[in-house]
Order: sequence, then C-alpha cells, then structure tokens
Amino acid sequence: MAKSGLTFRKMEMVEAIAKLGSVSAAANALGVSQPALTQGIRSLEGELGITLFSRGPRGLEPTSFVQPFLAHIDTIRIGLAETALELGQKKNPAPQRFLRISAGIRSCKVWVDEAIEALRQTNPDLKLTVDHELLHLYSRLIEDEVDIGITMTDLIPEASRRIVIEPLGQWRLVFICRPSHALVNQKNLTLDQLRAFPLAGHFNYPVILRLFNGNNGDFGSLDLSKSWPTLSAPIETLDFIKAVVASQDCLAIVPRSTVEQELKEGSLVALDIGGSMQFFVKLILVYLREKANVPSVTQFVHAIKQVEARRAGLD
Repeated sequence: MAKSGLTFRKMEMVEAIAKLGSVSAAANALGVSQPALTQGIRSLEGELGITLFSRGPRGLEPTSFVQPFLAHIDTIRIGLAETALELGQKKNPAPQRFLRISAGIRSCKVWVDEAIEALRQTNPDLKLTVDHELLHLYSRLIEDEVDIGITMTDLIPEASRRIVIEPLGQWRLVFICRPSHALVNQKNLTLDQLRAFPLAGHFNYPVILRLFNGNNGDFGSLDLSKSWPTLSAPIETLDFIKAVVASQDCLAIVPRSTVEQELKEGSLVALDIGGSMQFFVKLILVYLREKANVPSVTQFVHAIKQVEARRAGLD
C-alpha cells in the first residue's frame, strides 16, 4: 500500500481554510506562510486525487471531500491530548492517596505503627488501612486487595516472580504467662504441658504451625488434628495481649524484644521451654513488583527499614 501524505498538520490546514474562508487568514492562524499553506494543500490534493476547495464568489469554498476532515480532526486532537496526559502521568505519577497494609499485631507494635507515623508526617493526605489477615496475604497481594505486607518467610512462595521480598529481622520468640501461673518455675516444659492452657488469640496459630510443624525432640510436635485452644476475645494490639496474659491463666508466644521491660519488672514471665530450646522466625516485607516505584510503597519500605535498623540487636 502506498504511503499516504495525510498528516495531522495537513488536516489542520484543511480545517483552518474551511472555517476561515481564505488562505491568508488560515496561514495567520496556523503561523505559517501563505505559500507553504498553499503548497501543503496542493500536495495533499495531488496525493489523494481529490479537490478540497473551489473558488467561489465568497472566496474558497470546501468541497464534499472536506467533511471527513472536519468530522474526525477533533477526535484525533482529543486522542493526542489524552495520550500526552497518560505519558505525563507515567513519567511523573501522581502520589497514591491510599496504602493498604497487612501485618500481625506484633509487627504493628515493632515496625508498622512507627512507620505509619513517619508517613503521616510527610503525607498528611495519605489514607492508611491496616489489617491482620496474614494467612492469605499472597493471594491478596496478587488480587490487589492489599498493597504491602509483613509476614513470615514460610507464608510466601519464594519462587513467585511477581512478589518482591525484602528481609526484615529475625525474632526470638518466647512463651509468656503471668507470675502466678501454674507453669512458672517448671523446667523443660513440653508442648503437651503448654497445650493445657489456651493461647491468647487465634493469630498465634500460624506461628505455632511454623515452629512446631515437625518433631522438636523432647519438646514434642503439634498434632494438626487437634487445634490449640484459643481465647475467643478479640485481641487487636500487643499491649492488649500482654494485659490479657497478665490477668488470666493463658499463654502467648511473642518476640522477646516486645516484652523485655515486662520481664525485667516481673509482671510477665518467660517459660523454660524444652531445656532452654529457643525459637526463631524470619520476617519479610512483601509487595507486588509492579508497585516497586509507587511513592507510598517505597516510602513505607524505607520507614520500616529505618525502624528495623534501630531495633536490630535487641533480640
């Protein structure tokens, strides 16, 4: 197919002459010389094999071939403007006005709360939401139900190409109870002894599965057919879980660094597990690869890393 000489600039020439009625007025409107405008129209007529204008008593009069130009030029003009706008948005994306975070209540206490406060100072209009639905975090990220999450390594498939995984910290976990609890001062506690008491919050269960999914020597292994009893009361903050444990004969498993002060004061006690067996979990920050350059996401990641840099070495 022969290449057409029709361009948007030539369409503008046809439109200007049709609306203004003369070559001189059209040339002034377009900022070109009359000879250049005349040559442009003539070359277009020759290439298309049509006559665009005829000379009448009132000057140049458009033929029927001009109508398609006038019918479509505004559509093309709008399309060009929208394309330029989209390119500008991609080059300089507008800041995201919301950030959806998913993290456990311990992560909120250790990292998220402080990072959110930093974000609010620099982005006062940013709408932030936090939930604790970590068991389905991977699918929620993929389905764009959440923007970023903090979870354990075992809950996110490492082979996923769509997910960015940023290592955070390693937590040393301890079982805590109140000083008057029946298990205090007992040595080498086993899993069965612990399971005689409920956990303070069902959100402990993913951690329990991570730690006890296998044989742990004399400490024992978790029977997955029998769930660990949990308190039914909703628990939303780490401070609340500590208050519940301090007032009831239930247990909780928490990062040691989050209860260091209470252990020193004696308001909470860390239990002696399986001959001083220690438990650790690795925490990660995860988000979709396509959101790696979203300002609110990158700022949150930076804030979390600053918090972790200060926290490191406490466990």
